[in-house]
Amino acid sequence: MADNKKDTSEPLRKFAEKILEIRLKREMSQMDVGARIGIDRENIRKYEKGLQEPRLSTIVKFAEAFEIDYNELLGYEKE
Repeated sequence: MADNKKDTSEPLRKFAEKILEIRLKREMSQMDVGARIGIDRENIRKYEKGLQEPRLSTIVKFAEAFEIDYNELLGYEKE
């Protein structure tokens, strides 16, 4: 029987961890973030758990809402 679970890639895992980390640091709820970028709370939850892969436009929206470079959201730190 085939395993239907999706393999979570490293960039997706880093993105999920980063948006959760930033949201908690800024004491924002999932609803707060969702309201800023036009996405419902359930989808924010899925992004934070790595269950949903974001489109490029969604990554840009998160970066704008958090006022950070999108590369940081993907785990690429500036040297």
